[in-house]
Amino acid sequence: MRRIVPLLCALLLCGALVAPAAARPPPRDVSGFAGGLGGDSLDYPASTVTNVTVDVAVHANATSTWTERATLTNPDTADALRANDTLRRAVATGRFAHRFGRDTDALHARVRGDALTVTYRLDGGVARAPGGGLVFAPFADYRNDYRPGDADVTIRAPDGYRVVDHPDAMAVADDGATLRWNASTGAGDAGVSPGLVTLAPANAVLSGARADLAVLATYGLPSFGVGVAYALLFGLPLGVVGSGTVALAGARRVRVVSVGFACAALVGLGAAVASYPATGSVVAGALHPFFLTLLALPLALAATALGVGLHAVARWRA
Repeated sequence: MRRIVPLLCALLLCGALVAPAAARPPPRDVSGFAGGLGGDSLDYPASTVTNVTVDVAVHANATSTWTERATLTNPDTADALRANDTLRRAVATGRFAHRFGRDTDALHARVRGDALTVTYRLDGGVARAPGGGLVFAPFADYRNDYRPGDADVTIRAPDGYRVVDHPDAMAVADDGATLRWNASTGAGDAGVSPGLVTLAPANAVLSGARADLAVLATYGLPSFGVGVAYALLFGLPLGVVGSGTVALAGARRVRVVSVGFACAALVGLGAAVASYPATGSVVAGALHPFFLTLLALPLALAATALGVGLHAVARWRA
């Protein structure tokens, strides 16, 4: 029995660590022009694209304006979209009406020469906290990693704001007022997940704390939720085993109860800290496979049964 208890506890902890590590979908290009135009239900000449740019203006009122531009390599495609307003709107709607899990507003498309430019407003994806700190996180609610692909992405801070923190794949420019992101910027993988960018008023006192407060206000509660889920699925069974072990050793009831709750609380606290900031992509990766795995639930049930058995033996011996 003494050998089984630590072995099962170790397996349960391994289950807690392995469960979130499900295979993620492949990275997704950030631009709506990825893959070129054509291949949909609309009748127009297909075209590949080059010189793709994505320009994002972040606003202090927690919205953002996006301008995506691409050069159409097929002149017939440019001519068709230029001549037919209805077709151009339909193409833009199919590609850009829903971005990063949100519907867009103020969608507009125009053709100048061989370039198609689409602008839209994205409400959500930017959060503002007391103190003026901002979190720019349109990529955070999707399980995929995002990557720039062939696009050159520029993220512009609101007037009077500066970038405080950003993914390593992005590079700061213009004295902190701009971020650049393409296949050659930054360090390591060009993809980002969750890709949080924090901003604060320029020259503000404790600008870093203002930005951290924005992240806490946005993702503190989801992180707490992840901790609660881990405490229930893994912490409680571990607590039953731990409290049963000390009960079998003859500990007093108060200590037995304290050990059980402490185990559950520590597992929950560890999961909350490890998952913070629990963006949508983090929550999806931590909880979705976690409840479907063939490993976690059986281990939790086995640990619970063992713990109940330990308590039963302790009471019988008493």
